[in-house]
Amino acid sequence: MLQKILTWKFGFIALLTLNIIISSIVLLLVFLPKENRFKTNDNDDSRKRVGFTIKSNKDDLNQLISYYLQKETKRPLNYEVVLTNMVELRGEMKVFEREIPLTMTFDPQVQENGDVLLVQDSMSIGRLQVPVSMVLKYVADNYPLPEWVYINPSDSTIYVSLNDLHLTSDTKVKFVDINLEQDNFVFQLFVPVE
Repeated sequence: MLQKILTWKFGFIALLTLNIIISSIVLLLVFLPKENRFKTNDNDDSRKRVGFTIKSNKDDLNQLISYYLQKETKRPLNYEVVLTNMVELRGEMKVFEREIPLTMTFDPQVQENGDVLLVQDSMSIGRLQVPVSMVLKYVADNYPLPEWVYINPSDSTIYVSLNDLHLTSDTKVKFVDINLEQDNFVFQLFVPVE
């Protein structure tokens, strides 16, 4: 009798373990991105450009970010990006037919080409514990993003490719420095002159 109970117990644990492994693999495959949208654009055109160095602050950049997100997405936004002591993404995530507040913070890192890499720092979704990569995949799939913003869930980063941002008169923008704590932002505008 004891032998039968031990056999059933072992069989149950083995079946439970197998179900957990299969479920984990299925969930992983469902939430992995189809492709890596991360890219850099190092296409330098040969036109002569004049550079202007501009300094700004959080208030002005928050207005500019809001304007460009609304202009580039051409749809009502269900999120906002705000510069505080970090770069914050605020929105809502639908879980079990309820809207749960979502806040993610990022540390901005200026790249050599003037683009900005946002490295995920913290995250809150109500009281839920959800993997960051899953939330970034959700954001990539459900939030209208401009073409020049690339989310890489596996690295927990967002790449802002200012080289892909199309401005009037083919002006180009490159960040030089971002210092959120001192409210100091330096970037360059390159205007074609030929």
